[in-house]
Amino acid sequence: MSFIQITDTHFVPKGQRLYDMCPAERLSTGIDMINKDYANSDFVIATGDLAHYGEKDAYLALKETLSQCEIPVHLVMGNHDSRKPFLEVFPDTPVIEGGFIQYTLDSSDMRVICLDSLNDVPGDHIGRLCQTRLRWLDNQLAAAPKDKKIVLANHHPAFLLGLPAMDTIPLADREALWEILDHRLPDLMIFGHVHRPISGGCKGVPFHIQRGFNHQVALNFTPANLGFVDECPDIAIIDTVEDSILVYTRSVGGETRSYPAGEENRQTA
Repeated sequence: MSFIQITDTHFVPKGQRLYDMCPAERLSTGIDMINKDYANSDFVIATGDLAHYGEKDAYLALKETLSQCEIPVHLVMGNHDSRKPFLEVFPDTPVIEGGFIQYTLDSSDMRVICLDSLNDVPGDHIGRLCQTRLRWLDNQLAAAPKDKKIVLANHHPAFLLGLPAMDTIPLADREALWEILDHRLPDLMIFGHVHRPISGGCKGVPFHIQRGFNHQVALNFTPANLGFVDECPDIAIIDTVEDSILVYTRSVGGETRSYPAGEENRQTA
């Protein structure tokens, strides 16, 4: 099984721009790359902040852009999203008790469990996982076959980041989440929210945080207001090889030229 992760597309209604960028144009470039080079992947997961203001017209613009993708796309909620207008545009998205958008994606060797940490209160960007959402997760972990690898996908990371501006809007219920995960630790956790590529491990579980697609958070380790920088977006290709789960990242728009390796490229200064 292999799949693509993108995150933080931050769509606005068609014809509008955000931070002097067009989210639809940026995502279209990424979709072109996926269609050209990774169409054999099983699906794409977009790990939240699909729209910047949670507007129906923004989700309509997102749906139009995603229609270009030749493989299925699965959508996860982030703190900038809003469930009601999202579900009006994407009515076939799975919903659990309480109206939360959580579901699993299965293959022969992997189960991807997608969570919904949206609080859905305008202006509140802290992540929440209530008892309903956590109980559902516990049931999914218990039901997963022992021979399947588990990937957990959520918008908000399950830990603090050491980035003061982002640590003011964390996942509030991370301790309760880890109590559930202790019943069966996932093999990999993937997140969005931070807009920066970060990898590492927490409590013995490896994680990958994907670079935001539209705009990126400045890498600032000192207390400061949240700031953004312009960088090329990435896609991540997540694949199983033998007993490993591997995460490959590729720049969208950051590659200049391709050329073969070898002696023929030696040049005289």
